[in-house]
Amino acid sequence: METVRLSLRQVALLSILHALVVVSLVSCSLEDGESEASPDEQFMSAEEVCGGVLSPTAVRYLETATGGTEFYTSFLPGEPTDLESLLSILRETQEYEEQFCRIRTPESNPAMPAVQFYFRWEPAELVDGTENSTFREDPEAALYPLGVEAVALREGGAWLVFDCPLEGREGHLLSSRLHVYPGAEPNDRIGLLNALSRTVAEGFGCLEESELPEDAPPPLSR
Repeated sequence: METVRLSLRQVALLSILHALVVVSLVSCSLEDGESEASPDEQFMSAEEVCGGVLSPTAVRYLETATGGTEFYTSFLPGEPTDLESLLSILRETQEYEEQFCRIRTPESNPAMPAVQFYFRWEPAELVDGTENSTFREDPEAALYPLGVEAVALREGGAWLVFDCPLEGREGHLLSSRLHVYPGAEPNDRIGLLNALSRTVAEGFGCLEESELPEDAPPPLSR
């Protein structure tokens, strides 16, 4: 059977479509009377969300990207809830992608979290790298000199791929992405994703190899 391989650009565009489908499905679910428990008395600061995984830099970007200072989070059964469980799952996962932490604000659309994070292992040969990125063809994409390849996409998305050598993951790079709804400035999106990815790299002991700085630089000029 022939194996179909998608480029990072194709995966990113499919992810945008996936996010739109999720909004539609959850909206229908809410109309049918299904909803999450009321977040009353569950609000917390940005420093506390996702098991306290966000660094001061990530906290700053989260508040700027969402315009909020109070948040609540939700997880599905089996999903990682903090840094330790995220690292554990990423070491062992055989899934296509792992979702980590849905963040909402008091003003969030019930059908869609304000911020969602995802991680996956990407075959190294499928990653173009920033210099040869096919995203350069997209006038609405902003590329950044981070890791192996980093881009802020239209529709509130951002992608980041970085090197993180782990036993059993030879020939793969670690890929992270986020989606901000209804959207945020590209620098805030990529800054938040870089900050969280840097924390993950530090947890895995591959911070130096990741080439992820403490704060994201400006986008590359066209």
